[in-house]
Amino acid sequence: MKLEWTEPALSDLECMRDYIKCDSEYYANLFVERIIDAVERLINFPELGRRVPEAEKENIRELLFQLPNYLSR
Repeated sequence: MKLEWTEPALSDLECMRDYIKCDSEYYANLFVERIIDAVERLINFPELGRRVPEAEKENIRELLFQLPNYLSR
């Protein structure tokens, strides 16, 4: 299976990292690592996650992701 990150997805990931980094660089990096790890699991398990009903292609998947707990100041 081939995994492709779209430019908007990478941009969104960077924006989320920058937002969390304002409070904690550690949790910002942890967040990005967990997202990337979860998405890369799709390479070995391409049917992991939920099929996106509004997507035209059946191979587009949606993964739910829980943020690490951290306190914002």
